[in-house]
Amino acid sequence: MTGLTGLRHIEASHPAHRGEPSPMQTISDRSAVGASVAADLPPVLAGAALAVSAVGAVLAFAGLDSPLRAPLALFYLVAAPAEAAVFALRRLEPLARMVASLSGAVLIDVLTAESMAGLHLWSTRNGIAAVGVISLLLFLLGTGVNRSGCDRESPVKNTET
Repeated sequence: MTGLTGLRHIEASHPAHRGEPSPMQTISDRSAVGASVAADLPPVLAGAALAVSAVGAVLAFAGLDSPLRAPLALFYLVAAPAEAAVFALRRLEPLARMVASLSGAVLIDVLTAESMAGLHLWSTRNGIAAVGVISLLLFLLGTGVNRSGCDRESPVKNTET
């Protein structure tokens, strides 16, 4: 046990010997904990909504008989395009982003249903698939996958000096 003798100077300078709390036990500010929970809540709720809407899409697309099939499928038809629009509009303020994404989701659903009904292609499976594809394209638009290789947001350098 001769290897532990080198730690005596650390133990002597420990704050607990002076009556102070240990540095590892100084988390007493409850507002900091509440702020981190409040900051983590929107992404957690978005993930939960995505999971619930995915279950609704699977139930509706597979044609399984379940009492939750209709409400979860309707939730999917609103939530999938709304979440994609929220991601694409992330530069807006939160309230404006929420209102624009919900109204855009309703618009996507109505236009998809009208187009498919007019072309005599409407069915539950086709509607779920069409809304899913449109939502995926809107999500990819928000990620910037379609941008060219140049950086469009870089400042222009003045070559004349």
